[in-house]
Amino acid sequence: RDLHCPSGFDCDVTYGHGKFWGQIEAPPLKFDIEPQGVGVVRADSRLLPLRSASVGSLVFDPPFLTYVKNGRAHKNGAVAMTSRFGGYYTYAELESHYHESISEAARVLRDNGKLVVKCQDIVHNHRLHATHQRVMEMGRMEGFRLLDLFILVGKNRMPGPQAGQQRHARVWHSYFLVFEKVPAGRKI
Repeated sequence: RDLHCPSGFDCDVTYGHGKFWGQIEAPPLKFDIEPQGVGVVRADSRLLPLRSASVGSLVFDPPFLTYVKNGRAHKNGAVAMTSRFGGYYTYAELESHYHESISEAARVLRDNGKLVVKCQDIVHNHRLHATHQRVMEMGRMEGFRLLDLFILVGKNRMPGPQAGQQRHARVWHSYFLVFEKVPAGRKI
Protein backbone atom coordinates (compact mmCIF):
# COMPACT_ATOMS: atom_id res chain seq x y z
CA ARG A 1 0.00 0.00 0.00
CA ASP A 2 2.63 2.54 1.01
CA LEU A 3 4.58 2.08 -2.21
CA HIS A 4 1.81 2.59 -4.80
CA CYS A 5 -1.24 3.84 -2.83
CA PRO A 6 0.18 5.75 0.15
CA SER A 7 -3.17 7.29 1.08
CA GLY A 8 -4.85 3.86 1.10
CA PHE A 9 -7.12 2.01 -1.30
CA ASP A 10 -10.50 3.24 -2.52
CA CYS A 11 -12.26 -0.01 -3.34
CA ASP A 12 -12.18 -3.79 -2.80
CA VAL A 13 -14.48 -5.66 -5.19
CA THR A 14 -13.99 -9.09 -3.55
CA TYR A 15 -14.08 -8.05 0.12
CA GLY A 16 -15.44 -11.29 1.64
CA HIS A 17 -14.78 -11.25 5.40
CA GLY A 18 -12.18 -8.48 5.07
CA LYS A 19 -9.30 -10.65 6.32
CA PHE A 20 -7.16 -9.41 3.41
CA TRP A 21 -6.95 -6.06 5.19
CA GLY A 22 -5.64 -7.43 8.50
CA GLN A 23 -3.34 -4.68 9.71
CA ILE A 24 -4.08 -1.92 7.21
CA GLU A 25 -7.17 0.22 6.88
CA ALA A 26 -9.91 -1.27 4.70
CA PRO A 27 -11.15 0.85 1.80
CA PRO A 28 -14.40 2.84 2.07
CA LEU A 29 -15.96 1.01 -0.92
CA LYS A 30 -16.47 -2.71 -0.23
CA PHE A 31 -18.21 -5.09 -2.63
CA ASP A 32 -18.65 -8.83 -2.82
CA ILE A 33 -20.81 -11.25 -4.77
CA GLU A 34 -21.64 -12.90 -1.40
CA PRO A 35 -21.33 -10.17 1.28
CA GLN A 36 -19.98 -11.56 4.54
CA GLY A 37 -19.92 -8.47 6.73
CA VAL A 38 -21.46 -5.17 7.67
CA GLY A 39 -21.00 -2.39 5.14
CA VAL A 40 -20.24 -4.74 2.24
CA VAL A 41 -22.45 -4.11 -0.79
CA ARG A 42 -23.67 -7.05 -2.88
CA ALA A 43 -22.13 -6.61 -6.32
CA ASP A 44 -20.35 -8.68 -8.90
CA SER A 45 -16.80 -7.53 -9.71
CA ARG A 46 -17.74 -7.76 -13.39
CA LEU A 47 -20.61 -5.25 -13.09
CA LEU A 48 -19.94 -2.68 -10.37
CA PRO A 49 -22.45 -0.05 -9.24
CA LEU A 50 -19.89 2.70 -9.83
CA ARG A 51 -19.64 5.50 -12.36
CA SER A 52 -16.95 5.29 -15.03
CA ALA A 53 -13.60 6.81 -13.99
CA SER A 54 -14.81 7.28 -10.41
CA VAL A 55 -12.14 5.57 -8.25
CA GLY A 56 -8.39 5.94 -7.93
CA SER A 57 -7.49 2.44 -6.72
CA LEU A 58 -9.11 -0.98 -6.69
CA VAL A 59 -8.23 -4.41 -5.25
CA PHE A 60 -9.38 -7.67 -6.88
CA ASP A 61 -8.67 -10.88 -4.93
CA PRO A 62 -11.01 -13.61 -6.20
CA PRO A 63 -10.97 -17.25 -5.11
CA PHE A 64 -8.69 -19.35 -7.29
CA LEU A 65 -9.94 -22.83 -6.46
CA THR A 66 -11.07 -25.01 -9.35
CA TYR A 67 -12.98 -28.29 -9.58
CA VAL A 68 -15.48 -26.83 -7.11
CA LYS A 69 -18.69 -28.72 -7.91
CA ASN A 70 -21.11 -25.88 -7.17
CA GLY A 71 -18.77 -23.10 -8.23
CA ARG A 72 -19.43 -19.70 -6.68
CA ALA A 73 -22.55 -20.98 -4.89
CA HIS A 74 -20.58 -21.75 -1.66
CA LYS A 75 -22.57 -24.98 -1.32
CA ASN A 76 -19.77 -27.50 -1.00
CA GLY A 77 -19.85 -27.60 2.82
CA ALA A 78 -17.55 -30.61 2.96
CA VAL A 79 -14.55 -28.49 1.92
CA ALA A 80 -13.83 -25.58 4.26
CA MET A 81 -12.03 -23.45 1.67
CA THR A 82 -14.87 -23.66 -0.86
CA SER A 83 -17.49 -22.99 1.79
CA ARG A 84 -15.65 -19.84 2.75
CA PHE A 85 -14.47 -18.57 -0.65
CA GLY A 86 -16.37 -20.43 -3.37
CA GLY A 87 -14.57 -21.30 -6.57
CA TYR A 88 -14.93 -22.38 -10.17
CA TYR A 89 -15.61 -25.71 -11.79
CA THR A 90 -13.31 -25.12 -14.77
CA TYR A 91 -10.19 -23.09 -15.31
CA ALA A 92 -11.97 -21.30 -18.18
CA GLU A 93 -14.55 -19.98 -15.65
CA LEU A 94 -11.76 -18.66 -13.43
CA GLU A 95 -9.95 -17.06 -16.36
CA SER A 96 -13.17 -15.47 -17.64
CA HIS A 97 -13.87 -13.98 -14.19
CA TYR A 98 -10.40 -12.43 -14.12
CA HIS A 99 -10.71 -10.95 -17.61
CA GLU A 100 -14.21 -9.54 -17.17
CA SER A 101 -13.31 -8.08 -13.76
CA ILE A 102 -10.12 -6.46 -15.09
CA SER A 103 -12.18 -4.98 -17.93
CA GLU A 104 -14.67 -3.57 -15.41
CA ALA A 105 -11.80 -2.17 -13.33
CA ALA A 106 -10.58 -0.37 -16.45
CA ARG A 107 -14.02 1.22 -16.73
CA VAL A 108 -14.29 2.45 -13.12
CA LEU A 109 -10.68 3.53 -12.55
CA ARG A 110 -9.52 7.04 -13.34
CA ASP A 111 -6.50 7.58 -15.59
CA ASN A 112 -3.33 6.55 -13.73
CA GLY A 113 -5.52 4.65 -11.25
CA LYS A 114 -4.02 1.60 -9.55
CA LEU A 115 -5.36 -1.95 -9.84
CA VAL A 116 -4.02 -4.64 -7.51
CA VAL A 117 -4.83 -8.21 -8.54
CA LYS A 118 -4.04 -11.24 -6.40
CA CYS A 119 -3.72 -14.52 -8.27
CA GLN A 120 -2.11 -17.93 -8.03
CA ASP A 121 -0.81 -20.29 -10.68
CA ILE A 122 -2.72 -23.56 -10.45
CA VAL A 123 -2.73 -27.10 -11.71
CA HIS A 124 -6.13 -27.92 -13.17
CA ASN A 125 -6.94 -31.12 -15.03
CA HIS A 126 -3.26 -32.17 -14.87
CA ARG A 127 -2.11 -28.95 -16.59
CA LEU A 128 -0.18 -26.09 -15.04
CA HIS A 129 -1.85 -22.73 -15.70
CA ALA A 130 0.42 -19.69 -15.30
CA THR A 131 -2.43 -17.48 -14.13
CA HIS A 132 -0.12 -14.59 -13.27
CA GLN A 133 1.10 -14.49 -16.85
CA ARG A 134 -2.46 -14.55 -18.22
CA VAL A 135 -3.52 -11.78 -15.81
CA MET A 136 -0.58 -9.63 -16.98
CA GLU A 137 -1.70 -10.14 -20.60
CA MET A 138 -5.31 -9.30 -19.70
CA GLY A 139 -4.17 -6.13 -17.95
CA ARG A 140 -2.22 -5.00 -20.99
CA MET A 141 -5.19 -5.79 -23.27
CA GLU A 142 -7.43 -3.62 -21.08
CA GLY A 143 -5.08 -0.62 -21.08
CA PHE A 144 -3.00 -1.23 -17.94
CA ARG A 145 0.75 -1.07 -17.46
CA LEU A 146 2.34 -3.47 -14.95
CA LEU A 147 4.01 -1.41 -12.22
CA ASP A 148 5.06 -4.09 -9.77
CA LEU A 149 4.87 -7.77 -8.93
CA PHE A 150 5.04 -9.24 -5.44
CA ILE A 151 5.41 -12.96 -4.73
CA LEU A 152 3.87 -14.07 -1.45
CA VAL A 153 4.77 -17.44 0.04
CA GLY A 154 1.81 -19.07 1.79
CA LYS A 155 1.93 -19.81 5.51
CA ASN A 156 -0.47 -22.71 5.12
CA ARG A 157 -0.29 -25.39 2.48
CA MET A 158 -3.18 -26.50 0.32
CA PRO A 159 -3.57 -30.28 0.38
CA GLY A 160 -1.77 -32.21 -2.34
CA PRO A 161 -3.16 -35.01 -4.50
CA GLN A 162 -5.22 -37.56 -2.59
CA ALA A 163 -4.23 -40.53 -4.71
CA GLY A 164 -2.16 -41.29 -7.76
CA GLN A 165 1.11 -39.92 -9.00
CA GLN A 166 1.98 -36.27 -8.53
CA ARG A 167 2.75 -34.69 -11.93
CA HIS A 168 3.62 -31.10 -10.99
CA ALA A 169 5.38 -29.24 -8.21
CA ARG A 170 2.95 -27.93 -5.60
CA VAL A 171 2.32 -24.19 -5.82
CA TRP A 172 2.87 -22.54 -2.42
CA HIS A 173 2.90 -18.93 -3.51
CA SER A 174 0.61 -16.29 -4.93
CA TYR A 175 1.17 -12.99 -6.72
CA PHE A 176 0.12 -9.42 -6.15
CA LEU A 177 0.24 -7.67 -9.51
CA VAL A 178 0.09 -3.88 -9.38
CA PHE A 179 -1.16 -2.16 -12.53
CA GLU A 180 -1.63 1.47 -13.54
CA LYS A 181 -4.37 2.54 -15.95
CA VAL A 182 -2.72 4.22 -18.90
CA PRO A 183 -4.57 7.30 -20.18
CA ALA A 184 -6.09 6.86 -23.63
CA GLY A 185 -3.64 7.69 -26.41
CA ARG A 186 -0.51 6.92 -24.36
CA LYS A 187 1.66 3.86 -24.97
CA ILE A 188 1.55 1.00 -22.50
